[in-house]
Amino acid sequence: MKRNILSREGGMEGVPLQLIIVVVIGMAALGILIGWIALAGDTDPTLRRMATEPETIEVSGEGRATTEVGVVVYVYNSEGDEVDGAVITISGAVDEKVIEKIDSGDSILVTAALAPGQDTGTIEIKAEKGGGMGSCSTTIIVMRQ
Repeated sequence: MKRNILSREGGMEGVPLQLIIVVVIGMAALGILIGWIALAGDTDPTLRRMATEPETIEVSGEGRATTEVGVVVYVYNSEGDEVDGAVITISGAVDEKVIEKIDSGDSILVTAALAPGQDTGTIEIKAEKGGGMGSCSTTIIVMRQ
């Protein structure tokens, strides 16, 4: 009997089975947690994307070139609906920074400007809305003719 207790033969038989059981239980628990997180996702829509018309602006002239353009801004939420009451900030290749509260589809008058020797630039447009909707942004390319 004492010989069997000191014998090391067959001592590893249960360890791989126990390891497999622990891994399976851990993976099942992880799957349940990921499922709960997926179900607890955003229930309120957030700002998702923007579109502008025009998408590019051309300016002409030597030296400092400017062009006044009406930019139509469309703001969409995560459900694909247009969002009204967003605060729009326009900066970059413009004469002065513009901040306005608009409804989706409204037009904002901006003056696109390129410095002397500059052939391209970008106008950054950012939309923000309170109530947990967040923000989104887009750009318009400004090119010298």
